[in-house]
Amino acid sequence: MSLMVRTISIDENNIEKFLEDLDVHPVGISIMKDKMVMRIVKVDEIDNRGANILKQEILSLGGDCALPHDTYNLSSGKSKCIIIGTLSQYKKLIPKLKLQPFGLKNLAEELENILFSKKIEKMKIKDRIFEWGKRTYIMGIVNLTPDSFSGDGFYGERSIDNALNYATLLVEWGADIIDIGGESTKPDSDEITVEEEKKRVLPILRRMVKELDVPISVDTTKPEVAEEALHIGAGMINDVWGLRKSEKMAEIVRKYDVPVVIMHSIDGKGGKSPENYYKDLISDVLEFFKERVDYAQKIGIKKENIILDPGIGFGKGLKENIEIIKNINIFKSLGYPILVGPSRKSFIGEILDLPPIERVEGTISSVCASIERGVDIVRVHDVKEVKRAIKVYDKIVRENYEDIS
Repeated sequence: MSLMVRTISIDENNIEKFLEDLDVHPVGISIMKDKMVMRIVKVDEIDNRGANILKQEILSLGGDCALPHDTYNLSSGKSKCIIIGTLSQYKKLIPKLKLQPFGLKNLAEELENILFSKKIEKMKIKDRIFEWGKRTYIMGIVNLTPDSFSGDGFYGERSIDNALNYATLLVEWGADIIDIGGESTKPDSDEITVEEEKKRVLPILRRMVKELDVPISVDTTKPEVAEEALHIGAGMINDVWGLRKSEKMAEIVRKYDVPVVIMHSIDGKGGKSPENYYKDLISDVLEFFKERVDYAQKIGIKKENIILDPGIGFGKGLKENIEIIKNINIFKSLGYPILVGPSRKSFIGEILDLPPIERVEGTISSVCASIERGVDIVRVHDVKEVKRAIKVYDKIVRENYEDIS
């Protein structure tokens, strides 16, 4: 009988279990588990002298570092590089870099943060515990506007009853959170007053917190609206400005001790970015998140109350939106749960040449691609269809999948 030899794919979250099933000794498991996880790290700006030291250090550990060919002239210029290594090799590399000059100490600290910082595993939203990684959670959208881009807004006579009935259906179909908003973020939409937004949002919120058994998120950039909403019983705030429009927003989130979605956007509006706006999209969004998270924590917002949203469709065109989805795993490296909102967005319309109401299949494709890269929450209109797709996809890609819906 010939040898049976094959390549295998192991989810890195289940390496220990895989080795246990193979009956590997516990000491062997502790030694080998980090050798089985590869990480490729891009450094956007490094001193050429430090880059050469980095190259030699990682080579000595069995890894490698890709550098531009002219880096070796040892000038004091700067360049980019890519580090290639296992977690085991990085654990040995970081202490070495902390002893070196030319910015390598700072690089070591960054590597430590993105590779070994403690990840947020659970979050309490109202009276529910969300366990990140067990399954994908769904945020159902209820627009309380007359000018929603997807044409699904509830506004005017009987809007409260209609919106409540619709939200009830979303929960029945599988929504874990309901997100309500009273102001459109279309590129050409006008900003409404605080009083108008309160008029649209607060009456339905009062009904929802009493009649729905899931947390209610309020999509707002106005601290006055956020404070009244949280006082009424909303469970979280979804801020498309990423806590930038008003310092009061972060203070209110801290005061009520609730989760907040910090979204990346240019100006809080949907649409494409100006030409050549991004130097490097993924690096720019990462830098934005780092700065915003630091700001939030300095204000007093707890780390375990922060959710990050890379802002699909907000200051990004077709190419940028696809790049965001492809790189969700990079945003995950920051250690926070990630939310994405691809639902019915224009980039799907560009690909399929279809209006918003006919973009459900494109939404599902975007959601599944996001799940494969580690997303935790998806914000969608078509909850019933997306829920069915997610249950199958989670079963395939999440080794520890638990259907706790």
